[in-house]
Amino acid sequence: MIRTSKVESGYREARPSAHRERILGLAVNTLGRNITWSLAQRTARHGVLPGVNPVIARLMQLTESTQGELSRLIGIEQPTMAVTLKRMERDGLISRSPDPAHGRRTTIRLTAKGRTLSQLTSKAAREVEKMATKGLSAHEVDEFFRIANVMTQNLNAERYGD
Repeated sequence: MIRTSKVESGYREARPSAHRERILGLAVNTLGRNITWSLAQRTARHGVLPGVNPVIARLMQLTESTQGELSRLIGIEQPTMAVTLKRMERDGLISRSPDPAHGRRTTIRLTAKGRTLSQLTSKAAREVEKMATKGLSAHEVDEFFRIANVMTQNLNAERYGD
């Protein structure tokens, strides 16, 4: 049985009753979609679409990367990443240059405009994280990240043969 409750927005929030089985994928997916929505509310007016946020975040961590590496790190398929990167290049957020070590590969890095937007997205991400973790201790948040990392590594081993 699913119980519903009225929330301020007028929408009903479904809450599984205690005897229902917990579904990890559904819980994580719902959390991710809510984080993406909250982040988009803060960045859309600056022209930052939800799909570029993880690319910007990864390029801030790595300085430069390849399409394949970004696709793997973010967990989206190569064709989707190609479209995202093409849009980001068109919008002046990234630049590409040939990889001297590999003839067919290009390296991708943020442009000055991309780095400026990364400051905006980082601030927005911190706001969303603060909202999402309200009521949790620093230890609980650290433990969540630790557990999420282990689960990601476990699933990547199957997906990528690590």
